[in-house]
Order: sequence, then structure tokens, then C-alpha cells
Amino acid sequence: MKKKRYTLRPRTKIFLILLFLGYFGITVLKQEIKLNEQRDEILHLKEQIAETEEVNGDLERLIEYTESDEYIERVARERLGWVKKGEIIFIEKKND
Repeated sequence: MKKKRYTLRPRTKIFLILLFLGYFGITVLKQEIKLNEQRDEILHLKEQIAETEEVNGDLERLIEYTESDEYIERVARERLGWVKKGEIIFIEKKND
């Protein structure tokens, strides 16, 4: 007994090919969208890193300044009212 060989009709072949191409196209489109989102996120994170490095640099300069004699003298004069020898402080009275 001979086995019957199964063949697809041309319409079925075209349908399967279109189905495969459609699935492939949708998959590629989804991947492209995800890649664009990740590129945007990378760009955003790089901007955040640059801003953070700038703030970090400012803070490092502030730390260096607060350890200087100039800063210590200014704070002593402004907050504690200290003066050098021979200096005279004039205090202005407020009239209400």
C-alpha cells in the first residue's frame, strides 16, 4: 500500500509565509522599540552622571575651602565676632 504524500496548496503556502514574515516583522519592531528605550535611558543616565560629577566637584572644592585658613577666619569673624589685635568693631544700632 502506497502512502499518500501530503502537499500544501499554493494559498496555504502563501498564508504560512505571510504569517512567518508578519511574526518576524513584529518581533523586529518590538526589539527596535526596546533598543530605542534603552538608548534613551542610557542617555538620561549619562546626563545624571555628568550632573552628579559636577555637584561632586563643587562639594570637593567646598571641602577644600572649609579647611582653609581664610574660611576659618571668616567664620570666626562673622559668627563668633572675633577680631584681630588692634582692630576696632563698629556696631550699628537699629532705630525702630
